Amino acid sequence: MEGVLVALAIPFRDGKVDVEGLGRHVSSLIKEGVNGFFPLGTTSMGVLLNVEERRIALETISENSNGLPIVVQVGSTDWSTVVETVKLAERFNAEAIASIVPIYYKPDYDTIKLYFSKLNQLTSLPIFIYNIPGNVGLNVTPDLVARLIKDGVRVSGVKDSSGDIGQVMRFVEMGLEVFNGSDHIITLATLVGAKGCISALSNSITSLVVESYRRVKDGDVKGALKAQSLVAKVRDLASKYPKPAVYYSLVKLLKYDFGGVKEPLVRNLTREEEAELATELSKLGLKVRFN
Repeated sequence: MEGVLVALAIPFRDGKVDVEGLGRHVSSLIKEGVNGFFPLGTTSMGVLLNVEERRIALETISENSNGLPIVVQVGSTDWSTVVETVKLAERFNAEAIASIVPIYYKPDYDTIKLYFSKLNQLTSLPIFIYNIPGNVGLNVTPDLVARLIKDGVRVSGVKDSSGDIGQVMRFVEMGLEVFNGSDHIITLATLVGAKGCISALSNSITSLVVESYRRVKDGDVKGALKAQSLVAKVRDLASKYPKPAVYYSLVKLLKYDFGGVKEPLVRNLTREEEAELATELSKLGLKVRFN
């Protein structure tokens, strides 16, 4: 498993998963050259979705994925939801599962070990640790992962969204399957041995993200860096707006009509914010659907 995996936006309309819109989105992304999907993570609002919403989303993605790998983020604030999501991942033929560490209560090492040990017992699927310190408040370092493995916890790989290229390198040196989760270092992470990226911006500027990865593999580092530069500029622009909603608005502005986030624990961009975003995208030379 390698390449560009989409940190998939799961659109909602009228408080429900937009099945038609999600299926169309998955099919469109495949045509643009992505290599797989990472649903129920941050961009998908995974921790906000109940088991039924997770089931609907995974079924829709599986039906439209054309056999491409799916890595399901199973983490939640509720253990029973984790258990049911692992079952869904197996039911819909996921390539692997991933999980954030337990959140809110600032887990110590023993809590993290307990959690991933229990996860090991639920499935024989490969397990990735999803490290996103900006959201969970804890950086899962290479030393921590090495300690887990030494203590008998089965860890196949890491999705690292720390943005620290040195940390990505250390994970690679450990022999793990490493996917970079920070859109501004796709090219660098690929150069140092990451298997690929799991990208939120691949929902909207898909071809640029694919180029940032694929040109490295083809030996065209200069071309990869050119694409990466524009990806980084869009990332910097997106950082000014509420997440994950900005990724949904980017799809709407740069591609096609698209649903929004599941309110009210997160909110959609206002019309004024989307108009402002459209103007800034145009300044970067990107073609917007309306302005």
